[in-house]
Amino acid sequence: KGELSPNSPVKALKSFPQDLVLVGRSTILIKGLSSRLGIPWSLSQEWAPLARRVLEGSTKQKAQSKNDKIRIKDVTKLFKTWGRGKLSRAVTKLPSPIRTRVAAIALKLQKRREGKETKR
Repeated sequence: KGELSPNSPVKALKSFPQDLVLVGRSTILIKGLSSRLGIPWSLSQEWAPLARRVLEGSTKQKAQSKNDKIRIKDVTKLFKTWGRGKLSRAVTKLPSPIRTRVAAIALKLQKRREGKETKR
């Protein structure tokens, strides 16, 4: 079975720039990961600002503001949020007695965490 659909515009190309092969594969991997993790991601949205600057003739990269940079704490926060969502969905599928026990443990941990915060 072919990798491309019969209607794909890529089939019209006589050759494909080798520099773009890795970009294409990376994009597909990122898209698959983001889909599997439930994180919305769009290559076109990521590349749109850069493409606009290039089309406007401004290829000089502007200094990024502090908010544009990806920080490890932001990635960690994103994974924590994702993990909590996955965990809460998994807990709802557990049998009732186990779910009650898990809820009791979670409540105990939350109270312990709140107690530590009030001591500070």
